[in-house]
Amino acid sequence: MAYRELERTVSVDDKKYLESGIIAPVPAVYVLDEDTGIVYLKKENGTIERIGTKEYWDRIMKYRGELTAHIPKPVRKFEGYGLSCGLCTQHKNSTALLNVIATNMCNLRCWYCFFYSAISGYVYRPSLEEIAQIYDRTIDVIGYMPPVQITGGEPSLRDDLADIIRLAKERGAPHIQLNTNSVIFGIEYYEDPERAPERIREYVKAGLNTIYTSFDGIDPKTNFKNHYEIPFALRNYYDGGLRSVVLVPTVTGQNLDQMPDVVRFAVHNYRWGIKGVNFQPLSILDKMDEEKRKELRVTQSDIVEVLGELGLGEMDMWFPIPSVQYLADLISGQKHFVHFYNNEKCGIATYAFVDGEQLRPITEFIDVDAFLQEVEDLYKSWLKKVYYGVKAAVAKVRGKDPKEIALEKLDDFIKKDRLPNGHSLREIVGKAIAEGSYDALGAFHDGALFLGMMHFMDYYNYDFNRVQRCDIHYGMPEGVYPFCTFNVYADKYRDALLKAHKIQDPEEEKRWMEFEKKQALRVAEFRKHVDEIVEHPIYKEAYSFLRRS
Repeated sequence: MAYRELERTVSVDDKKYLESGIIAPVPAVYVLDEDTGIVYLKKENGTIERIGTKEYWDRIMKYRGELTAHIPKPVRKFEGYGLSCGLCTQHKNSTALLNVIATNMCNLRCWYCFFYSAISGYVYRPSLEEIAQIYDRTIDVIGYMPPVQITGGEPSLRDDLADIIRLAKERGAPHIQLNTNSVIFGIEYYEDPERAPERIREYVKAGLNTIYTSFDGIDPKTNFKNHYEIPFALRNYYDGGLRSVVLVPTVTGQNLDQMPDVVRFAVHNYRWGIKGVNFQPLSILDKMDEEKRKELRVTQSDIVEVLGELGLGEMDMWFPIPSVQYLADLISGQKHFVHFYNNEKCGIATYAFVDGEQLRPITEFIDVDAFLQEVEDLYKSWLKKVYYGVKAAVAKVRGKDPKEIALEKLDDFIKKDRLPNGHSLREIVGKAIAEGSYDALGAFHDGALFLGMMHFMDYYNYDFNRVQRCDIHYGMPEGVYPFCTFNVYADKYRDALLKAHKIQDPEEEKRWMEFEKKQALRVAEFRKHVDEIVEHPIYKEAYSFLRRS
């Protein structure tokens, strides 16, 4: 193979870590195999891992993370790679989403899951007082209350979930998500469609904005998690007043080919509140030989390629997270603490407009690249003069601030103004810029489907430069932790921290383990009635697009 060096970085010595648990940095380099056009992460210890195509690499390098956020109270000083997270003084990004673990109990037993009490051997179920402490600790570290995702385990096993939501809302969380497998919500609706939405209404009243739910494929073998339950769960959410659902497929080599149908499912069921699909390539958090890893490994460019059959396979239709770093700051200015200063390798996304059962990419309506370049030029010329700590109102040029200039030039980039839902793209984007509010994008989201992917790292493709710019964090009483650090170094972070706060009373812990077992049995009992479920009108309608395609 003829490798050409692209970028140097620092990775983890996966061999040493898997053998001894010692976190040891190792020099690494991103290289291009010029014979195949594939980019790899090549480590000094001999490990080599596929990252994506050259087209993907060239695309993300167009939008590199450049800006740096300030962490008001880092928990500790930098002591070495992977040794002092929480957040440390080396961190370069603010928190865009705070994960709060409500419990490690779960009613499913997924083969790739590393995280439920039956495996862990203990029960983590923090009290409301402890969860409030996590929220308050986060505010202390980062200086504001960020958007929150309540996760698990399976958080729906908490009977006080509304209180957990309310605690975040009371502290000013601008957006609250519930990360759920949706199973119990589907079962409850199937059994009692009149009463089931009451629980969802309670969550919405408490402040819940979005359901973030598993959905790994469109057949029961691939999507063993919630194939039978998801149609009923969607109706439950809708009847309960929730209008924002994101499907989250965990993608491996075994279900990659089903991702176009996952998107078709989202479009077909769009009227029930589905607003996005967020693909998550599997993080391989286990010792695995190279051949097995090749079988399971999926990259972001793999997903873009298979979505080509939907008209979404061109790489220039997709945008890495930091592509909007300047636009987000221009819109929100100093009022907004959430930034998009991520590493460009962490994720890509796009929007497509729903037109019947078809999707039309955002690039059909606006020259996104040219518009973002214009915004970047404006930012670098003027907005930086007032960013962080300068107490002038807004830098002005010829009596106009950067927002006014951006609004004036917006028309230059619009290709088609009228969206399939009848709204004006110019009016929607213009209002968002003028008001400095993401709420103003509501009309945009009413007719668009968000498509994104976050490639969380594992032992084999770990990159410490990416961690420095992570903006998806876990909150614990001890501090705030980058997502990949928290989960990859589980024995040092996730498992150690959760175990430190586990239920201490052996009898109480035993009761909760029995409760978890009963919840898993309830799911198994429901699925004994598959013959009846598949004949239900709601189930048949949810998957009816398959018969037409």
